[in-house]
Amino acid sequence: MSVAPITQVESTATAAATPLSRTASALSYAILLGGIATIAVTLHLVIVSYSSVPFWDGWTQIAAAASGQSPFSSAWLWRQHNEHRLPIQKLFLAVDLRLFHARQAFLLASILAVQFLHWILLSWSMRALGNWQGTLWRTGAGLAAFCLFCPSQFENFVMGFQVCFVLPGLFATIAFISLLLYWTDSQRKPGGQRSSKFLVVSILAALGANYSLANGNLLWPLLVAAALLLRLPLSATLSFAVTGFVSIALYFHNYVRPPLHANLLASLERAAAVLAYLTAYFGSSCIWKNVGAAEMIGGAGLLIAAVAVVRVPSLVRARRRFAVQLVLTIAFCVASALVTATIRLNFGVTQAFASRYQVFALLFWCCLGLLLLGSDWLTAKPSAFLVAQVCMLVIFGWGAHKARGPIYTGRSRGFDQNVAGTALLTGAIDRAQLSKVYPEADYVLDLAPYMREHRLSVFSTALSSQLGKPLDSIFPTSENDCTGVLESAVPVEGTGPGAVRISGWAYDGKRRREPLEVVGTRDGIISGLAAVGERRPAIRAANPWLRSSYVGFAGYVLEAQSPAPVKFYAILDSRPPVACYFAAK
Repeated sequence: MSVAPITQVESTATAAATPLSRTASALSYAILLGGIATIAVTLHLVIVSYSSVPFWDGWTQIAAAASGQSPFSSAWLWRQHNEHRLPIQKLFLAVDLRLFHARQAFLLASILAVQFLHWILLSWSMRALGNWQGTLWRTGAGLAAFCLFCPSQFENFVMGFQVCFVLPGLFATIAFISLLLYWTDSQRKPGGQRSSKFLVVSILAALGANYSLANGNLLWPLLVAAALLLRLPLSATLSFAVTGFVSIALYFHNYVRPPLHANLLASLERAAAVLAYLTAYFGSSCIWKNVGAAEMIGGAGLLIAAVAVVRVPSLVRARRRFAVQLVLTIAFCVASALVTATIRLNFGVTQAFASRYQVFALLFWCCLGLLLLGSDWLTAKPSAFLVAQVCMLVIFGWGAHKARGPIYTGRSRGFDQNVAGTALLTGAIDRAQLSKVYPEADYVLDLAPYMREHRLSVFSTALSSQLGKPLDSIFPTSENDCTGVLESAVPVEGTGPGAVRISGWAYDGKRRREPLEVVGTRDGIISGLAAVGERRPAIRAANPWLRSSYVGFAGYVLEAQSPAPVKFYAILDSRPPVACYFAAK
């Protein structure tokens, strides 16, 4: 964590060009490339899992608008959501609703932008506060990219609502960096006029975290403690303390504890269960199913973090600014996990494995790893640093191997959302399908007329304009570029127009990929829609020439009095899209 050994190791390695230094340099490029590849994998996850249909909490902005509330009204922005007050996140939701028809794309792009900005900021602070350069900087930047974009936190990348989960980490990093820059400025001008710009930025960032997610409240005691430890001017310490007190008091004014959450005092009496939850929370970054193994790994990480926190006074005396930033971030992550453990304990320890929590667990491991990389012991021993790099690459490889799971889960959820979208478009009242996007299907059905009227979500996409139109007025047709099978057609019972749920598989043989969608026509008129993207490994095994397993489709066809058969077409991803006939019923 010392600046001097880092610089010394880097300059010595450059001058001597020893085999170890050359190997470490080559591995640093590999680690940085691995981090960038992780970003690319997560971008792929976002694209292939995308759906314009909201999922669970994502329906809140549409429900608010449908009830006559303005999405920018102070009443709705301030309204409590579970244990959170989310005015900043709700502004993102309101922009998505008003400017982008609640299609989720803006929210998902915002999540990626927040994480990318967080990575840039961390990488910058390595150089500006830690004086990391060359091999060390590339290694640290690669590790940060891997942790911030690891697909194990897939929920945060495929649900637009989760912008509230990525914002606190970014705001915390801004708050801590600004605090340390203010400290540096105070040291340079001990008796002169000090600039308050960094202090103001730190306070504003803490306010941003405070009103992005409940754990933002934890920044205030950390900032006050850090101000005291850094011996900042009394006015600065009071600025954090007073602003924090007012902000927290405002947050909890008229606060209502969610009924399903554990009582804080009762949870403290169950210290062993809280500790098990806490260790599983962090250990699940490495082990995703074995609770015992996750608890052991998480416990080891927490012990190392405790040692780092104890060493903070010595880090301050040595003016190791980046190390102090990392320890403060670790403390924020641990405090966040502890609060989550105390209020979510009623759901069991396995709930700690929820992928959304990985945004803080992975930031914890990121900072712990960066502390290790910058430690005197590691930077003074090139062979030990090399071993650490190799271990990181092994972890990257393990993460790449396990990435298939989150990608499969994300695509499966996206497919269910898209099938629910076809149900809404066709008017098929398939409660079983709609309950996959919100537990109460009638809640979604009640919102459908408002969505249709205001062209929101799936009603603003190209799919919504296809029903009832002649196929040849939208797509040119082909009969030789695709293959597929209609496997089932089952009537959907409901109170709306008669509809049949269809399922099967289709494949674009010419472009060797799954089609964009499937449409059903009767007398040349489009009367049915189906989403494509269900994983069907058995189909691929039976047809080795297929290059994708995500060839399954499901959707709905409206019933009619006409005796004409329904013809099914795969819409191929060409320029322009082509309708390829493959089955009839």
